[in-house]
Amino acid sequence: MIDQVSSLEEIMAHIWGTLARGGADAKHAYHFPVFATVIANEVKQRTLVLRDSNIQKRQLVSFTDIRTQKVRDIRANTNVNWLFYDHKSKEQIRASSIATLHHMDEQSETYWRNIPPKNRGDYLGPHAPGSQLDHYAGNLPQDFLEKPTEKNTERGRENFCVIICEVNTIDFLKLMKDGHLRTLFTWKDNSWKKNWLAP
Repeated sequence: MIDQVSSLEEIMAHIWGTLARGGADAKHAYHFPVFATVIANEVKQRTLVLRDSNIQKRQLVSFTDIRTQKVRDIRANTNVNWLFYDHKSKEQIRASSIATLHHMDEQSETYWRNIPPKNRGDYLGPHAPGSQLDHYAGNLPQDFLEKPTEKNTERGRENFCVIICEVNTIDFLKLMKDGHLRTLFTWKDNSWKKNWLAP
């Protein structure tokens, strides 16, 4: 548990530990962060799923359809931000990072093979996400709705994209009745620079 006597090293370990749990546990508060991109000086935010994290590589990972607006945003500007908040612990993490897109390559193939057929629907839509339609459409093919299989979901592979973000700053805030706690971690010269901030 993080409190006023926690060291900066303990807080850093706590941050990455909770991010790891967020990537692994669909019930964890950090499993559904807000993800922000910038294009033409406009910030665009959306909720996505944290799929993986790696403290050694400073990485946060998510999946998307290659046809989405966020992919176009990242191609124009690789600077992205993540926002995590856990109402129970009253902890917030803001992470600035540089995003890379992995599509039809070895890394995306590894993740794709670990997705069960029943979870591949997000990449099977006949319409690109965000397309304007004349009427409601669930954007899922009928054979997937009837029974998803390895065979009838494999075509989603061409739309599947992995977003891997290398984190360069982490702003951590913990709300407490007797004084909030805030820290800043900045990656510089191949190490984390750790600082306390006024909350």
